[in-house]
Amino acid sequence: MILSTDMKVYKKNLISWWGAHEQHILYAIGFVTIAVGSFLFGAIHKNTFAQAPIVVYRPQSPPVVIAQKPEENENSNLTAADCKFVGSTKGTKYYPPSCSYAKKITKENLRCFISDEDAQNKGYQRSKSCK
Repeated sequence: MILSTDMKVYKKNLISWWGAHEQHILYAIGFVTIAVGSFLFGAIHKNTFAQAPIVVYRPQSPPVVIAQKPEENENSNLTAADCKFVGSTKGTKYYPPSCSYAKKITKENLRCFISDEDAQNKGYQRSKSCK
C-alpha cells in the first residue's frame, strides 16, 4: 500500500515537471534526431559527394623582375629625327627614326639610342617591321 502512494506522488511530480519543461525537451529531441539523421545521410552518401582534392602548385622560387628606370631628362629636347634609333619607354622594340611606328611615339615616351648595341643593352629588341 505504501508503494502505491509513493508511485502516485512520483507520477504527479513527473507530470508537473514534464508540463514545465515540455517545450525544451521537444527541442532537444528534435535536435538529436536531426543530428543523427544528418550523420547517417553523410555516412551513406560519402562516396557520392567525393571529388578530387584541390592541388595548389607554387613556383620553386619567386619570379625575378628587373625593372629598368629610364634616365632622367635623357630626352628633354630630342625628337625622333635627332636619334639613330628610337623606342618607347612603354615598349620593348626600337626603330629607325624614319619608321612609321617611330613617328607615332609621343615626345614624353620617346627614348633615343645611339646604336644597335646601346638599345639592346637597355633591353630593347629591333623591330622586324621597319628596316
